[in-house]
Amino acid sequence: MSNILIKQGYVGIFLFVILNFISMVIYPGGTIIEPETKGYSFFYNFLSNLGESTAKNGEDNIVSAYLFNSSMLILAISYFLFYVSYLRIQLKFNRNKILNFFSLSTIIISLVSFVLVAVFSADNSTFDIHVFFVKVAFRVLFIHCFIQLFIVYKSNLSKTMLISSSIFCFILLIFIIVMEYGPNPFLDNRSLLIQVSSQKMIVISILLYFFVQISESISMSKKYN
Repeated sequence: MSNILIKQGYVGIFLFVILNFISMVIYPGGTIIEPETKGYSFFYNFLSNLGESTAKNGEDNIVSAYLFNSSMLILAISYFLFYVSYLRIQLKFNRNKILNFFSLSTIIISLVSFVLVAVFSADNSTFDIHVFFVKVAFRVLFIHCFIQLFIVYKSNLSKTMLISSSIFCFILLIFIIVMEYGPNPFLDNRSLLIQVSSQKMIVISILLYFFVQISESISMSKKYN
């Protein structure tokens, strides 16, 4: 049962990618700088644009929004189910209740925040709430990642997990810095390109990190069960 909950993470990643791809294909068009553009621009449209009920060019975007919001919920649930099983492995090597508590609580807060990012879209009426939960989700995720990095380092769980956690923490930190102190994406296309590229980088990194975690957890479960 534990391995099933770990392996379902592959399905979660696959569905997230497929649903977002379809959502991008059918997105009507428009960016925050150039609303007259056609279709989805990978480097000038945020993923959040997919979740808006009305596209930036003014056309209806309900189908794309439904697919994007569904992908966020699926990935959040998938990661939670995975982490519950991974935690069982971690508990065999880390008996520090405080670290385990904060590790679990931070990932729950982050995942809930990511779901709320979808619930409160980037549409004008809920934009401020949307941005608030985006910041909470990534900041708390960084805290969680740092805690996990420390646990993996102290427990000698997996060298691959240690390296991937270190790289992911670094990339996540860079993303948060760019998000907070980088150029205003509403200013011009150059600024928008920087912020959108940064977002795409962190999303791809999250998926790759999740993939590595799944693979390593499967190996560890076979080794230590």
